[in-house]
Amino acid sequence: SGSKTILSVWAFKRKRHPDGQVYKHNARLNAHGGMPRWGVDYWEPYAPVVNWISIRLLLILTVVHKLETKSIDFVLAFPQADLKRNVFMELPYGVRYGKRGEYVLRLKKNLYGLADASLNWFKQLTEGLEAEGFVKSEVDQCVFIRKDCVILVYVDDMIAISRKSQVLDKLVENLKNKNYILTDEGSLTKYLGVDVKYK
Repeated sequence: SGSKTILSVWAFKRKRHPDGQVYKHNARLNAHGGMPRWGVDYWEPYAPVVNWISIRLLLILTVVHKLETKSIDFVLAFPQADLKRNVFMELPYGVRYGKRGEYVLRLKKNLYGLADASLNWFKQLTEGLEAEGFVKSEVDQCVFIRKDCVILVYVDDMIAISRKSQVLDKLVENLKNKNYILTDEGSLTKYLGVDVKYK
């Protein structure tokens, strides 16, 4: 009672190959990001973003030292994080349940569109990586270091490098066991629009 509700917003998208051919249709339910109030509903909206210097350095080290790589993509990353505050959202269009405005949804999981959604996801991923023995770099918060592996995180994309491929396979397995939903993209060939070619 007395809580402010936010609107729900559908986002529809066609994913295309470089030649323009549609290969996937996406529908995503989002929270209306402009409705939560700073200082009332949330305080800190920003998550750290990896520095390009870190990306270049990691790629150079990989090539120079002939290290094993693993590219990992988290599927629908933001909703994998728990929501630690009460957020009430109106029913999305297309859902008919009672009279309009009679029912609302209480979000249990982080949702795209919330002002602090990226920060919530980053905190959840940081907890998972720290449980695996990784330590955040003091220079770049999106670089995580362990004696046998280095990880670089950009929102829901992750690069892991190590001398041994078994270490990387074990990392993927452990993250899956911690209920992270991810896809193992194999060895690094593309990252953030950069094509990696080994000569």
